[in-house]
Amino acid sequence: MCIPLDDSAMVCWLKTQVRVIEAWREELACRAEIDIPALLRLEEHYAWLTSEVARLEDPSSRQAA
Repeated sequence: MCIPLDDSAMVCWLKTQVRVIEAWREELACRAEIDIPALLRLEEHYAWLTSEVARLEDPSSRQAA
């Protein structure tokens, strides 16, 4: 099954997920007992998701099928 990822509602939802990850990242970083491996995994996911959102929002990245 193929889901149209360039749908504006999907991009909006993905941006919400980025904000959730930002809040989660801040919470992990502020803890007295920092779980470095968890923080690094979260940071990797954040970087990937933000780059995907940017790619989806860039009209030049879309190719005609």
